[in-house]
Amino acid sequence: MNVITSNGTDDSIREQRLKKALTVTIVSLAINLLLAVLKIVFSMISGSVSLLADGLDSALDIATSILGYVALRIADKPPDKDHQFGHEKFENLFSMGIAVILVASSFFIGYQAITKLTTPTSEVFSLFNVIIAASSIVLKGFLVWLNIRIGKQIKSPSLVANGKNFRTDVLTSVVVLISVSIGHLSIGSFSLFWVDPSVALVISIIIILTAVGIIREASTVLLDKSPDVKAMEKMKEVILLQEGVKGVGNMRARAISADNFLVDIDIYLDPQISIEEGHIIATNVETAVIEGCPVKYIQVHVEPFCEDSEKNNNDEEEK
Repeated sequence: MNVITSNGTDDSIREQRLKKALTVTIVSLAINLLLAVLKIVFSMISGSVSLLADGLDSALDIATSILGYVALRIADKPPDKDHQFGHEKFENLFSMGIAVILVASSFFIGYQAITKLTTPTSEVFSLFNVIIAASSIVLKGFLVWLNIRIGKQIKSPSLVANGKNFRTDVLTSVVVLISVSIGHLSIGSFSLFWVDPSVALVISIIIILTAVGIIREASTVLLDKSPDVKAMEKMKEVILLQEGVKGVGNMRARAISADNFLVDIDIYLDPQISIEEGHIIATNVETAVIEGCPVKYIQVHVEPFCEDSEKNNNDEEEK
């Protein structure tokens, strides 16, 4: 039995990865802090619950950005005695934490919205509210691009999750912009007071849907989801191309991060070859799979080939 791992991230690459993540985090914190303060202050002055909801969402984004960076630092640690396959799942665990925070905030915003719907209050029009909401669209759009781009570049699930969260913020800011622009108006005797709390209610629903999406993605890794059939077939093709391999069986794989898997396979070799020859073939298989597939760790079991070997293993996999 051979075990091989892909080359771990060396210190220089790890340092560059963390440096990029820190830069994204600082930029996200600065923008969200500015937006949170402005939105909350001016919502209190004007009485806009939708702008308040958007402000609280920006305040929560500060917490999620910090959590995301902390998660990345932990996940980027090399394997140790207690975590021999690394710490990459910590990022997905923190992503679940971000989702929980989002759900809690959505319930609070929803409560505020329903309260205002049932107890109408007048809203004062403020040009500053319009400017803040419009600025939020532009700034949050920039954060979407920055977090998702760098998150995919350094393979960070928490940064990508933050980017998706900011993407919903852009949509909510668009709706808030409409709300603060017309919420104070009336059509004849028909007041549009309901627009503002209704928008806040929509924001709370959008936040919940975002949280559900984050939970779904994180759970695929935390619950050891296997690659899809196409990926497994590609892996099998790569193995069968290696000289000396006569068959493949008992292929098992589970996620250890968003785009890396741990694989356990059996390969069938000519029973007449030496142990040394078998070892060389197994090592070639391991190298080929790691270089050609999204695999970080691979364990290869060598079995003697006979006519029924692969057929029996295929039958077992179908069961």
